[in-house]
Amino acid sequence: MAGYSLITHKGKEILYVDYTGMSKEEILQVMDEATDYALKLDRPMLRLSDMTGVFAVPEVVEKAKSSGKVTHHLTIKRAAVGITGAKKVLFNAYNRFTGNNTRAFDTVEDAKDWLVI
Repeated sequence: MAGYSLITHKGKEILYVDYTGMSKEEILQVMDEATDYALKLDRPMLRLSDMTGVFAVPEVVEKAKSSGKVTHHLTIKRAAVGITGAKKVLFNAYNRFTGNNTRAFDTVEDAKDWLVI
């Protein structure tokens, strides 16, 4: 189900944001809402974004960067799903270069398992 929610995996809480099938406008809105929610909770957390079928247009990339900056102090680890092929290689390289702790995975289950270790 698209949107955001708190889920529990192996006893740990994860802020799960599912952008599957959303338009650019919907993605931007949900990013704002999920960012506001994380700031309202005001506690460190694990974060998982499902970008399956989403095309990363410049506005989405910029919004993701700005969201990451304002919630960085609240984020323990970040994982993403739905980033495939060459984009996944570039995504992981960018994150290693910038020191960002987001990692791309093929499945939601793999991402959740990595987040909680």
